[in-house]
Amino acid sequence: MDVELTAQLQLAKQGDVQAFSYVATAFRTRLLAWATECTANSHTAEDAAQEALMIAFTQLASLREVEAFPGWLRTLTRTAAFRQQRRKRPDTMAEPEAGEDEPDAVVAAELKAAVHGAVQELSQAQQQVIERHYLRGEKIEEIAVALGLPTGTVKRRLHDAREKLRSRLSGFGPASDDQWRG
Repeated sequence: MDVELTAQLQLAKQGDVQAFSYVATAFRTRLLAWATECTANSHTAEDAAQEALMIAFTQLASLREVEAFPGWLRTLTRTAAFRQQRRKRPDTMAEPEAGEDEPDAVVAAELKAAVHGAVQELSQAQQQVIERHYLRGEKIEEIAVALGLPTGTVKRRLHDAREKLRSRLSGFGPASDDQWRG
């Protein structure tokens, strides 16, 4: 480390925010490189770098030797990156990053948003039966009993909801009639 960086670290260790800003700027490229080594995308790496800087600022006073700062910061960054990765749930559909060359992911994200929006436009009664039937996997008879409705009413609500969804989502890909039958 150069003399100026060491001096700024000493000031930052005493709580000087501007000095820490100088240090953070000096290490920005390295922080992102370290975080990118451990993460799947640039957004997660950015989050990890930010988290590492926050921890470094709050814990800097506990660092005994200023010369150990680069290694200590790298460890903080890698730990934050792994923590960010764990926070990402693999069973949820991730929003695609801007500029990704994955058209299927973009189309899937658009379709998911469109379906969600179209379902929100349904009546409360239709939303209820759609959710129970398609998301929870309940049979029509189970829904009827749970809601205290005749089976025919549940079937009618499902039919009407599917028709509305079909018309609202008609431009989002092939939709065969088999896809909507319950």
